[in-house]
Amino acid sequence: MRAILSTFRTSISSNPVLDNFRVATIQIRSRDDAFSTDFGHVWLLTPRTLRSYCLRMTKSEYLTEYDGIVKSVQMYIDGSKQGKSELMRPAFHPDASFFGYAGDQLAIGTQFLFDWIDKNGPAPKIEPRVVSVDILESIAVVRLDVSGWSGNLAGSGVRMSDLFTLLKMPSGWKIIQKAFHWYA
Repeated sequence: MRAILSTFRTSISSNPVLDNFRVATIQIRSRDDAFSTDFGHVWLLTPRTLRSYCLRMTKSEYLTEYDGIVKSVQMYIDGSKQGKSELMRPAFHPDASFFGYAGDQLAIGTQFLFDWIDKNGPAPKIEPRVVSVDILESIAVVRLDVSGWSGNLAGSGVRMSDLFTLLKMPSGWKIIQKAFHWYA
């Protein structure tokens, strides 16, 4: 058996965030080609082709959903920069979960996050970067890398990666889960 992996790259817009999305096609064949299984398209949790990935969304619909998702993540960023959890709370569903390690301490629950943001105070020089946004109709996953953390609890020059899961609600996109990795 041998696996054949093909990667296709397409540029779908002038928006650099949406350029060079990838779709992989995987096919398994026997050495003598007597047996073949086509797994079709496999979408990794990295940027990929908008057309293949969002079969039911037009480009316009995708961009509208993308903007709504980024708006929710921006509330988190604004609250982090200003050290005010009340700025980020509207982005979170009331039953959202939160997990990660802050040093050796396991951080659990959004209340931990909100308290930490308030106690840390402003971190005006953080440099957030949206690494990826994956949208599947009513759910989305966002990876956010943030460097330059500072403040009472963070110290200085700290970097972390966040994975957010969002759910499309009647009131807009809400964060339903946040997991993070704090780079020591």
